[in-house]
Amino acid sequence: MAKAIKAIECPKCGSTQKAPVRLDVFRCESCGTEYFLDNDDINVNHTFRHFSPPLAPVMPPARRALLAGVALGLLGLVWWLLFHQAAPPQPVFVVPPTVVAAAEAEEEPDKFTFSSQRALLYLSPTQKPVLLQVGSRHYQRATSADSSYARFVDATTGTALKSVALPIAPGTSSPNYDFKQFASGSGELYLIVNKTAVYRVDKASYAIKEVTKALFQGQPELASGIATVEAGDDDYGDYFNLFTNDGRNLLFFPLIHKAYTQDGFYDAKHGFKTLLPRSPTRTAFIFSRKSTTYPEDKIQLIKYQYRHNVGGAKDLPLFEWNDDYGGSGVFTDADPHRKVLVRPYELEQARVLSYADFTPGRLYFEPRLLYADADYVLLSFKPTASPTVPVSLQCLNARTAAIVFTRPLDTSDSPDRAIRYPAGFALQDGSQTYTLSLSGQLTQHPELP
Repeated sequence: MAKAIKAIECPKCGSTQKAPVRLDVFRCESCGTEYFLDNDDINVNHTFRHFSPPLAPVMPPARRALLAGVALGLLGLVWWLLFHQAAPPQPVFVVPPTVVAAAEAEEEPDKFTFSSQRALLYLSPTQKPVLLQVGSRHYQRATSADSSYARFVDATTGTALKSVALPIAPGTSSPNYDFKQFASGSGELYLIVNKTAVYRVDKASYAIKEVTKALFQGQPELASGIATVEAGDDDYGDYFNLFTNDGRNLLFFPLIHKAYTQDGFYDAKHGFKTLLPRSPTRTAFIFSRKSTTYPEDKIQLIKYQYRHNVGGAKDLPLFEWNDDYGGSGVFTDADPHRKVLVRPYELEQARVLSYADFTPGRLYFEPRLLYADADYVLLSFKPTASPTVPVSLQCLNARTAAIVFTRPLDTSDSPDRAIRYPAGFALQDGSQTYTLSLSGQLTQHPELP
């Protein structure tokens, strides 16, 4: 009897896709079921075996290929819709400012700018010209209050060396600063803040220490306490102007531990009789003043010798062409008199021993003495009376008055302070610094804030 040929289906899922395992035993490629064929009874017997993974049915290859093609087509359609059709307007979400500030604080530290209110050029013990600036840090975010700082800068490069926070309450508006540098002793440098606190500046380590109490303690005249303190005039010595808590105005000289009233100060700074012991003879330079009596006479550079009252009160000589009537009182042009550059009693008051015109015949307009020592004299002046002519720098041999060099400056430049260091001179014009070699080569560094 002929046998009919029938497709063998999986007894579990009905798939005809199978793979032979052994004689008359097959495995369904869709669900993994194994089954065998009984030829006599034409029965299909099956055994269930579970495989993990997969739990889901394995998709036939033809179906997988069909679905993959459909998926690629859908992706292409979505891409075309996104890039070839106008997108609908998107909603705008406004982030609260506090959230933005918090995020910025996590991303980076608060930035600040520094603004200088006062600056002073000095020479460090290692012979480095340093510009000391005091001012405020202004922070970008309102969460940080402005704070006061002292900043030390290498005046030959403009590079910041160190910043020191000043103990002033953050947010204090416009603190008042002033400097006082002594000409005697070791050249002590002080910073005065708000006329109430005095700080000593360590010029070597770039540190600042408050010395208000230590500086004035042990003085009976100051026992009531200090109400205000101000820097004394450099022309009259190394001192502070004090106003005490009991209402007195005193001038205090720390190097000699002396406090004077105004009358006592006048006597202490004049004449040879009030000189302190071991007062040496020094050489100095000064420009004469423009005369009101003889306005046509030229300004002169005077070199003079005087007795230096180390650490104590002093006065500068006044050189100005005038009439000397031989005494005090009321005189007329008919009275005997003579034309003099300085009166004898003025020489005695300033403790001057001798003087001379250092550069006879030379013209100076708006001159300024920037620096002088035993080797060099550095001046700034205008070579003519024209108001538009720029300022020139001139270096002189301090012994012979020979001109070492003359260097014109730009129209806007007008330095007012200079110090000498091994490579030449460093100069200051506010927060602008320059370096000047002994051959006259001038380098202007970027202006500091």
